[in-house]
Amino acid sequence: MTTPAATAPLRRNDLGWYLYGVAAADETSVPLGARLAAGAAQKVELVAEGSLVGVASRVSLQEFDEPTLPERLRDATWLEEKIRAHEQVLERVLEDASVVPCRFCTVYRSEVELRRFLSERRETLQAALDRVRGKVEVGVKAFIDSDRFTAGRAKQNDDIRQLETQISTAEGGRAYMERRRLEQLVASELERFRGEAADRIHTHLLAAAEDGLALPLQTPELSGRDEKMVFNGAYLVTADRGAFEDALASLARDIRDDGVDLELTGPWPAYNFVPVELSAE
Repeated sequence: MTTPAATAPLRRNDLGWYLYGVAAADETSVPLGARLAAGAAQKVELVAEGSLVGVASRVSLQEFDEPTLPERLRDATWLEEKIRAHEQVLERVLEDASVVPCRFCTVYRSEVELRRFLSERRETLQAALDRVRGKVEVGVKAFIDSDRFTAGRAKQNDDIRQLETQISTAEGGRAYMERRRLEQLVASELERFRGEAADRIHTHLLAAAEDGLALPLQTPELSGRDEKMVFNGAYLVTADRGAFEDALASLARDIRDDGVDLELTGPWPAYNFVPVELSAE
């Protein structure tokens, strides 16, 4: 996250430049600028600097001033509004052009500073644009249904099958203890399978993508699903996504009986495939 440099004191009406991302001049156009301006909560401008274009808006420097920004970031309403605006602008650009997304709250005090960033980092920015040109990012999440897993994949474990046979003839306290033991065995097998499934999913999808990486697993509060997440990945794929989606569909059929469901999200700007050092300083 980048905020205005702490130099001269800010005046009430001081405006800076919020940079959403960087695109190539040969992929942007006047109609794109008009659509961005019409569809955004704030006016969006295309700041051309040589072969690069900064997608930016004028913003209050007081609102994004570094000393007060931590407090604003704790305001859930403000944060949600700004993040959504950031994402919406980048998604609109992606409809017409490749884009290198900038970090949330990348702000410059002046157009001169913004142009200096585009000029001084031209080679790095151009290399990043070349990498994502004609490509998008998609997300893949995998969730496991414990009931389907227990009824299917878990029974490939010899100990689980044997214990189920014993439970079918057990009575009273012994039956109860055996059922508890079975629950523990299934839970242990599920934990072992989670790692195996994650490796299988990532290997299969990586072969159909330009690049990919595994991301941290999400809690149900973040994923919006009750099932346990067993894999969370991001992939850089060609914009038509056909080959990747075919590979995903094939994999989904193969692992469904194991209790695993796959969820595809996107397309997004290539948030996870841009060098960290491209954020402004």
